[in-house]
Amino acid sequence: MITANRSGEEKRRVSRIQPRKAEHSVWYEAKRSGGYVIYCGIKGTDIKTYAGSAMSRATLDYNIRMAKVKFGLPV
Repeated sequence: MITANRSGEEKRRVSRIQPRKAEHSVWYEAKRSGGYVIYCGIKGTDIKTYAGSAMSRATLDYNIRMAKVKFGLPV
């Protein structure tokens, strides 16, 4: 049997897949001697990569943004 397709009655599939949260992040840790070390990885685990360093708070913000760009994370 032939059925007529009407635009209001078409069934559309809706994707139920949720976008994954970014597991990786960029963070800094203060050094004892002064300055900061910037890491990228999964925070709270041993999976981290050295991403840079900064000696002042002004350069820290800039270097964190550059590390996010380097590892492909949203700025």
